Amino acid sequence: MRVANDGVAVIAGRAEPGATVIVFDGDTEIARTVADQRGEWVVIPAKPLGGGARELSLLVRGPNEQNGGRRSDRVVVVVVPERPRQDGQTAAAGSGAVAVAVPRDPQSQASSRVLQAPPAEAPRSPPMALTLETIDYDQAGEVVLAGRAQAGSTLQVYLDGNPIGRSVADAEGRWTLRPETPVRPGVYTLRVDQVGTDGRVAQRIELPFARAEPQPDPGPSAERIVVQPGNSLWRIARRVYGAGTRYTVIYQANREMIRDPDLIYPGQVFTLPDRR
Repeated sequence: MRVANDGVAVIAGRAEPGATVIVFDGDTEIARTVADQRGEWVVIPAKPLGGGARELSLLVRGPNEQNGGRRSDRVVVVVVPERPRQDGQTAAAGSGAVAVAVPRDPQSQASSRVLQAPPAEAPRSPPMALTLETIDYDQAGEVVLAGRAQAGSTLQVYLDGNPIGRSVADAEGRWTLRPETPVRPGVYTLRVDQVGTDGRVAQRIELPFARAEPQPDPGPSAERIVVQPGNSLWRIARRVYGAGTRYTVIYQANREMIRDPDLIYPGQVFTLPDRR
């Protein structure tokens, strides 16, 4: 998926040959197409995506299906820069559209995947550059790390200097690691080394990582939530209300504590309005 700053999107993928692929923005259908004989499909929605955050998903129907179908196991969270208002001023500054594929099931242990990053925040890196793009973890401390590196290269990952696993980048240069041992709550230094065939470290990245104390999973009747490291209003809204686009409900109820919806901090306690 690729999204231009004006909201024009190009979406492509694979499905059963002859299958109908329907693209949804939330609950609204925005495009549909039919996979070719090789199972490939591509579609450009007729209307550009509006500014702000939204959640795209797929429904696929087989060649002989008229109704029903199968939902994609992932959704794509897209943030499009706000357009200039009629008075000529920009409603919200944006450095570029962002697209991240996340599991449909909030409890899934599958890793998130960055499909498109804003150029201002993530300048185009050389193909060989080592990156750590996402860190996902659940209440039990099961962690999934994912990033990019030179295709076929070996990555060794450390937590506070202790090795927690090894991974090999695939043909596309993507690597994923799910450590066998859960990570206990605490603040750590996370290090990823790309190791050459001679055993030497070719590239290294190092950054702090905070694993928060487990908190009760907020259900539909939850009244408050304590923000954990890695949380965002979008993720909280998906878990509590079933739709990330409802992050505005939480924002409106806690405006005295949230100056910027994109900036929330661990330890903040937010009120969660009833989803009805």
